Amino acid sequence: MYRGGGSRMPSVGTGSVDIRSILSSILNVVKSRANAICTAPCDGAILKMHYRWTFFMLIGGFFTVWYQWYNRDVITCVSHYNADTQVRLDYINVCLSYPYVEVVDEEGNTTKRYLLFYRWVQWSFLVLAGIYYIPRKISKNMENPKAKKLIEDLAANASRYENAEHILLEKVYMYMINNLKTHNGLYMKYLTLNVIALAVDIGAFHYFDFLLQGRFITYGFEAYPFERDPEYFTDYISQTFPPFALCTLTIQNALVGKRTEIFGCHLTIMELYEKVFLFIWLWLIILITMTALYIVILLLAMIPKFRELWLRTAKPINGTEKTNVLISKVNKNCRIGDIYLLYRFKSHLSHAKFYELMIRLSDPNINMKNREQTVIDAKPPPSKQTQMMPHHNNPSAPHPDSRHRKPQQHSITPPMNPDYISQIYGNPETLARHGQVSQNDVAQRTPLLNKNNTNTSILIE
Repeated sequence: MYRGGGSRMPSVGTGSVDIRSILSSILNVVKSRANAICTAPCDGAILKMHYRWTFFMLIGGFFTVWYQWYNRDVITCVSHYNADTQVRLDYINVCLSYPYVEVVDEEGNTTKRYLLFYRWVQWSFLVLAGIYYIPRKISKNMENPKAKKLIEDLAANASRYENAEHILLEKVYMYMINNLKTHNGLYMKYLTLNVIALAVDIGAFHYFDFLLQGRFITYGFEAYPFERDPEYFTDYISQTFPPFALCTLTIQNALVGKRTEIFGCHLTIMELYEKVFLFIWLWLIILITMTALYIVILLLAMIPKFRELWLRTAKPINGTEKTNVLISKVNKNCRIGDIYLLYRFKSHLSHAKFYELMIRLSDPNINMKNREQTVIDAKPPPSKQTQMMPHHNNPSAPHPDSRHRKPQQHSITPPMNPDYISQIYGNPETLARHGQVSQNDVAQRTPLLNKNNTNTSILIE
């Protein structure tokens, strides 16, 4: 479609595109995402500035420019030979892709600078929005599920002041005891993700510089103090985004036969481009600076004294030990990955509870406790066969009927009379009854005794 020499892109389908409803949906998504709490161990504020804030900024830039292309006149052209004649739509389509401005160098030579980015800026925003989400996709594959769940529990109950915080403190302590000195990989993954985010920032900065033909890197510096030249358009912003351009159709375009057509065009969206790119330039400068400084801070954390700053907290009124001494003891018991994870826990605990956690982690025998806990956790549970084993095969197991048995009463053996013992063992009949001697030996040893004689004295025998 064209109207009065102007052109706008046709609407999608048979009806118009409801951009307001689309922007309203995007705004609701941005609000919900902005209020979400960062609970992933491999996530942080700097990464959130990339995959969330910059992502939605570029998506917003895409829809803003896309709305202009589909609902406004994006170009108006007139012929240099007949300004009253309307320009054909196919001519305007070529001018959208290949407008140019004439640039005069210091030697007086005139060259053409084609504004090839004019038609494709919004799609560049969309592609870069997808690239800025790459750090988040990588971080999801590097998460520690247990640590993430623990941070989620801390964040969900951070506003509760009953016994919930005490229970969560026990969970944090048991987790640290069982997994002490095993989080260096988590720290290195987090450092790597921030380096990737910085690489994305630098890549985006150079991509925009390539898109704007080498005029983006110094765009903000050259544009300051933002004085404009509305008559000759000689200022840096107008030179980068010229509102008026030329368009030439020659025999090579195969649209004008054997002649050459020159058109003067007004690029109406250039006024929007200059403001959008100025904001993007300023944001990327801030983002690159903050990301680079944060990486330096993460690298300095490899120095033991420096990473003690991560554990700084207020001493409660009932605290008995100085905070500096306490932090030094915790630092000796932990590695850099453990300190990083404690720093993440710190943001969801009160000062008093975090101080109590450090008191417990400052124990010099904490490594022995870790080993004992590991041995207890590594001991296999009793099998079903062991539980059903008879009592005589498993002496350590309690007897199944032991609960119903009465305790045995041990009788006390009375002292024995030695005369009585000698009389018993001196009687052959008694020994014969117990199998000690035979009956013949008894008869031989008692020949003088009569059967009817009732005298059983040992002296007579």
